[in-house]
Amino acid sequence: MKTLTVLFLSLALLAIGCTEFQQNQRNRAAQQYENLNFFIQDTGALALLPPPTAQPSAWASLFNGTDLTGWKETDYAGRGNVKIENGELHIENGLVITGVTFTNNAVLPKTNYEISYQAKRVNGSDFFGLLTFPVGNQHASLVTGGWGGAVTGISNINSMDASENDTTVYLKYNQDQWFTFRLRVTPENLSVWMTPKEHLIPLNATVASIVKAYQTEGAAAGETLSAKDAEAALRALNPHLDKNIPARDTIYFPGEAQIIDEPIKDKVVQMRAGEIELSAPLGFATFQSYGVIRNARIRRLPEKPTGK
Repeated sequence: MKTLTVLFLSLALLAIGCTEFQQNQRNRAAQQYENLNFFIQDTGALALLPPPTAQPSAWASLFNGTDLTGWKETDYAGRGNVKIENGELHIENGLVITGVTFTNNAVLPKTNYEISYQAKRVNGSDFFGLLTFPVGNQHASLVTGGWGGAVTGISNINSMDASENDTTVYLKYNQDQWFTFRLRVTPENLSVWMTPKEHLIPLNATVASIVKAYQTEGAAAGETLSAKDAEAALRALNPHLDKNIPARDTIYFPGEAQIIDEPIKDKVVQMRAGEIELSAPLGFATFQSYGVIRNARIRRLPEKPTGK
């Protein structure tokens, strides 16, 4: 009987010892795992990655408005000055390209997201708010006003840049005028919207007829505008309206218009070869132009249900 008691006590002590040994091993393994830094240490950066939901996530700002925290000046040869003033990112003229690059690739979504930002060209005649962004495991660039000031599009798609693929559009960008760009990236599509939207002047147009056209457009969207209010809104966007109309120049209407709608399934999307590749994974850049960026923000989009 005494022998059995001793045996049971020995087995119990052995079990306790095994349990303690296993727990110590788990604790040691957990500590090693933490030291591997597989998770994001900056909890503030997690705001950029809310979990996917049935609705788009809230917008998260990409700049803090005071300095370049989370960003760095891109190491372009002959770059110009970069500074923050009044909550705006100023990218001054360089010999060729000047810009900034986001420094934390880990917090960026690769697809199913939107980026929105406002940009204006202070001087120069080329792209003033180029955005480089992730597309799955690759990257691409939204060119705004390249190749002499008007070309807008995505570089590159099937090895063709923004001046020669199906996304190419020619837009007029007035100096010192703010334009809002909204980019959407999904596995199937690249889409871009711009505010304000261009309105081409028809033959024999007058100020009154253009004002009427804007009222009609507003009414179709459920907005009632008096002729006085409609004209005031148009003149705010088009300071030289009286000269633009007889010259049949492009003018702007308030509101957002889609300028790019590009299916990308079974297409090769990647960056244009050259220095611009330094902008990846996310960056803003100018080419021999002084550009200003503000209100840059990002949000996640819900993923499509499987099979739909």
